[in-house]
Amino acid sequence: MKCYKGLLLLLFSISFTQLNAQAIKRKYRGIYVGQIGAYEVKMGTSTYVVNASEMKAYVDRDSIFLEIGTNRYASAYFIEKKENKYILTSPRDHSGIPEQFILDPKTKTIVRKGLYPQPDATLMRSGKLPRR
Repeated sequence: MKCYKGLLLLLFSISFTQLNAQAIKRKYRGIYVGQIGAYEVKMGTSTYVVNASEMKAYVDRDSIFLEIGTNRYASAYFIEKKENKYILTSPRDHSGIPEQFILDPKTKTIVRKGLYPQPDATLMRSGKLPRR
């Protein structure tokens, strides 16, 4: 009976350590740079033009840091593998709409899925993350 309880305790503790065991491989971590193209937004009867802006994504082991123009965001992400590509889904603060990034391991590029009417942005890997 003691052996059974010990085994159950061991399995229980291992299951918690494996819950968030998803981590992206080291060779795909790094700095990705790209540009969000210009687009138009219709609000009521008015149409506004949003200029193109530079975007940087710092992909780390368990989190992603975004710089879009002068704005900075940080969030954790969840990984899903589909058809030789990794889909990184990151929740956004104060919004129910998650950010989605599709990492292509062959070309080491990330496609950020834009929220309508924002276009998708392709980010190319430009280097490694700075050491801590």
